[in-house]
Amino acid sequence: MGTKITDHYFEYNEKKYFRGGAEDVLIGSYGKKRDPIGPNSHLEVQTEVKADYLVSRVEYIMTTPVDWSAAANANLALSIGLSFLGLNGTLTGAANIGAAASQSLQLCKFLIEKSKLEVMLNHDAVNARNFLADNGDGRICSAVWVGVDDKLGDHFSSYGLNGSFSVSASSALTFTATGGKSGAQSISLSAKGHTFAYLLEKVTNWSESKTHVDEMKEDYHA
Repeated sequence: MGTKITDHYFEYNEKKYFRGGAEDVLIGSYGKKRDPIGPNSHLEVQTEVKADYLVSRVEYIMTTPVDWSAAANANLALSIGLSFLGLNGTLTGAANIGAAASQSLQLCKFLIEKSKLEVMLNHDAVNARNFLADNGDGRICSAVWVGVDDKLGDHFSSYGLNGSFSVSASSALTFTATGGKSGAQSISLSAKGHTFAYLLEKVTNWSESKTHVDEMKEDYHA
């Protein structure tokens, strides 16, 4: 399945994920969708759902290599330099698309399934639900693509599906995958600056009092 990168979206499997303001977006971030039908549509982050509400609901989906060279040849740029996560907590800085291409950096996808997101909003994340109820252009981030170097990407590709999530003493959402010569490898999903692209979700049907989410829908980049 091919990938495509533009200034405003990352495309995987013919679905377009937002790139605008990605450095400020975490899984569980919510806020207003700006420029909703324009090319620069993005999430203006209000705040995030607590890690305690996310830990039992987020899933590791996959890791994929990316055709960075095509983006580099098109002279695309990162909005800001990204820090790609590596083994044992190391960071690989990529100031531009060309640097990402030369280092064969990869992307990991993490997701909250729609049914679990609805339950979270209805039973735990009340502040997020109230914000979405009060703002017609409100959205919540249900998936992120996180940048990793090739070694950590290969580790997650091999062992990520058996990985686990936890909340650290600092209230950070942490993902750990264990196996092979690299042993246990962990990353924080609560640290900003590592998200390359993201998916939004919007409420399409409320209860009459707007105190219960009845239905949600994925909101991809146009």
